[in-house]
Formats: sequence, C-alpha cells, structure tokens
Amino acid sequence: MSDQDVWIFISYAHNDDLQTSASKDEKGFVTFFQEMLDKKLADLGATKAKIWRDRKRISDGDQFEGLIDDGLRKAEILVVVMSNNWLDRPYCRKELDAFVELRRAAGIENVAERLVVVGKGHVDRLRRPPLLQTQEGFLFYARDDQNDVADIKPFFNRGEVCDPRFYDRRDDLAAFLQRRIDRIAEGAGTGAGPTAAPGRPIATPNGRIIYLAKPASDMEAAYTRLAYELLGKGYTIVPDFNSDVPKNAAARDYFVAALEKAEVSVLLVGEKQGFAPDDDEPTPILKQQLTRAREKAGGSANLADPVFRRIVWAPKILDVPWQPSGPAVERDPLKVLERFDAQIATDKIDGDILSKFIEFLFQYLSQTAPRRATPAPRNGKLDVYLAYHSADEDYAGAVVEALRQSPVKIQVPAAGSDAETRRYNDDLLTKCDAITLCWANASEVWVRSEADRLKDWEALGRKQQFARRSLIAGPPPVPHKRAQFMRILFQDGQFDKVLDLVEKGSPTPELLADLASQPAGPGP
Repeated sequence: MSDQDVWIFISYAHNDDLQTSASKDEKGFVTFFQEMLDKKLADLGATKAKIWRDRKRISDGDQFEGLIDDGLRKAEILVVVMSNNWLDRPYCRKELDAFVELRRAAGIENVAERLVVVGKGHVDRLRRPPLLQTQEGFLFYARDDQNDVADIKPFFNRGEVCDPRFYDRRDDLAAFLQRRIDRIAEGAGTGAGPTAAPGRPIATPNGRIIYLAKPASDMEAAYTRLAYELLGKGYTIVPDFNSDVPKNAAARDYFVAALEKAEVSVLLVGEKQGFAPDDDEPTPILKQQLTRAREKAGGSANLADPVFRRIVWAPKILDVPWQPSGPAVERDPLKVLERFDAQIATDKIDGDILSKFIEFLFQYLSQTAPRRATPAPRNGKLDVYLAYHSADEDYAGAVVEALRQSPVKIQVPAAGSDAETRRYNDDLLTKCDAITLCWANASEVWVRSEADRLKDWEALGRKQQFARRSLIAGPPPVPHKRAQFMRILFQDGQFDKVLDLVEKGSPTPELLADLASQPAGPGP
C-alpha cells in the first residue's frame, strides 16, 4: 500500500460475523458490511481508503501484539462494530485502547474524531467506553425508543439485506468516511490532518458571514471542525480563524467588531470559560462573547427580517482528553448556558453530538438564506397562492374580494383533504409567483407549522423561490398576535411582508394595498 493510503481498521467481535442459516454461501454481517462499504467508497472515488480487519479468531489467551498491532499502528480511523458481543470481548477493548494510545502518541488530541461506531445491535450508550458515548453512530437496525430493546429490527439477517435502509446507512457512513479521509490525506500522510484553516478560502465565498466564537480549550477540536465545515461551504468566519484574541482590554472591541459583520453567532460551551485577557478585562473570553452576542441579539429588528441570534452548542456529553474515566455524566444544555450567561428568547440551544449539531446548523443557515432575484411575473400580474385554515374561510374570502381589482391574481386552493385535492393544491403552489398566509381564527400551532413548511420552497417542488412571502394577521385580537410576539414567532425570515390587520376589522383594498404592490428586489 502507498504511504498516502488512509487505513480504516474495523474492530469487531467474531461472533458478529457468524453464519446464521444452513446455507454454505451465507456471509456474516461484518464480511458483507465491509464488502458493501468498500464498493461505496470506490464509487465515491475515495481511492486512498484502505480497510483492514483481522479475519482470524483471536482467543483471549493469544498474544495481542503481532496479530493486529501492525494494522492498528497504521490505522488513522477505527470503525467499531458495536454490539453486546463487542463489549464482552476483552480483545475488542484492547483494540480500542491501543488505537487511542497510538493516535495520541502521533499528536492527535481529539482521538474521538477518529472513532466511528457502527451499530449492529442495540447497546445503551452509557455502557460503551467513554470515548464512544458521544456519538450515536451509524445504526444498521431500527428500534422503537418507547419500547424495550427486544423490539429491534435488524437491516441484515441470515446472510442478506432485509431492510433497504441498510444501503442508506452504508451510503451515509461512506460519505462521512470520505470526508474524514480527505481531511487526513491533506495532512501529507502524517495522519495528523490539517491543524489550522488555510489562509485562502477553501471554497468560493457565498457572501455570508458567521460569527464562530473563539473557544475555551475544551472546545478547540469542535471549533476547528466547525470552522472547516463552514469554510468548506463558502461561509466567511469572524473573528478570523488564524487571528488571536487580544490579551488586553482590546478584546471587547475585537469581539464587537466581528459581531457587527455577522448574520448569526455560533458559540460552543463546554465546562471551561477560556482565558481572561488581563486585569483591565478580567472576564473570560467565552462569557465575553456570549454577552456581546446577547446584546446584539436583543437589538431591534424589523418583523420581516431574520433576527440576529445566538446558536449555542452545549453538548450533553463532553468528549475531552482530560475527562476522567468511567461513565460520562450527561449535562442539561439549558443549565450549562445559565452558568455562563442568561438565556434569551431568540437563542437556539442544542445539546446533541457534534455531527448532529452541524446538520442542525446548516439546516438553519439554509432556511435563513437571503432570497435571490426571481423572474418577473407572467403578463405583469402576480399569481398569489392564498393559504388558509378552514376556520378562516370567511376571512380569506373577504381578502379575495378586496383584491379582485388589484394587480395581483389570487389563487385559492381547492377544498378537501383527499389525495386528488392535495395533488392539485401542491401543483398550484409550485406554479404561483408568491404566497400569502391568512391568519384569523386558526391556531398558533397551525400558522407556525404552515409558515415553516412554505418557507422551504425546494421541498415544495418549486424550481425557484417565491417572489414574495406575506402574512395577513386579521382579527380576533388575541395576545399571540401582538406585533412584538409575532416578531418572535416569525424571526427566521419566513415572511417578507407582514400586514397587521388584527384591529382593523374586515380587509379592504386600501388595507391590502401593500400586498397588491409588485415585490421589490431580493432581500439583502
């Protein structure tokens, strides 16, 4: 193998690779899993990936060194086929311990990023070794969390795939490993991988600026990974990845200046607060940044504009090199934040594992992306889809009547809930230029869920964004329709225009004049 190969070591219990039927041609789970993973990695072009696993049965009395030590010494990634069998075999634990020791000796501080769990059977996360407790892993089975472990449905049984989700999990795992392999290979075969973001962009900038808080020491590994994920998708990070926090009172201006440029702040909260710049500014850097971001988030914003917010990752289970051995202690993310700074209404707080938090972050960034320019409406007249709940049919009818002579053409969805009606309305929604949501007697739950659904224009099957997304808030004047409250409900830019007609009675052409106007250009 080439010195540039990135080795993946599969740690498994041999009882998880047994034939479970009378067929001589049957393959065990691990053998089949490796073959399928090899093929998908090849399909993705991950030519540097080399999978190694021991195919001999190692008894507890065998000498560990010499049988698998060479594979572990070369391995950059350890894939653990997790099961009760794995937990019960001492040599499996030895493989994990040896890999961790070898990787740390090679200068890898956050070894947990080199560990990948593949779930063959259900094992309670807290029963795993501490370094494997921070990730759920790629599970090749399904279970109902409301029921007992006995209700597990494996995706592979008796030598064959019995659930197509096997291949979905395999594809997700292969894509994940490919990204890890590429990062490791960038480290010139040392296995250390990149330790600092490059001076030049690693992707074409998309024009969006994210405040990624400078971390305390226990969040440095997560900070580095997040930085690469953001830079790899074209986001600009402030403060600059390679810049250092001033060691004096200038730290405050350093943080404030960076926050002023950003559309959102991302803050990683572990157990440590980071250093205090000096006696002139004795507040540790994590608390400083949480405070500055809270101050900006508390500023005024227009109802139709996305609100600057703090997105806080306070993982329930920490994975840090100095963590004591033994079962991991689960934290409450809300209480963790309270130890550092006050929570405010616009905060988004997540305590899941890092990979899940990254998915959550990019989903949020996708949902809050600025609108792009849309083509001019056909024949100069805007087709507007009027969405409303059956409880608001009368008010929606009044809106249609008031706009009858306006420059917009209101498209009313068909009544009913059968499959044919849903298909018709879905097709109509894809063709309209704009969308208006009508809210009078409907519940807050309905309007919020509908606003979120209509915001994701790609999921609706559309080929382009809406030219405008509007909300008409009509009577009755209940508390949750106050302008200040609606600003909180719809703070992620679900609407470009909000008409507050709660105290206005029946809609008239004059009250709906803004809705009837042609949309302006795309938002900033």
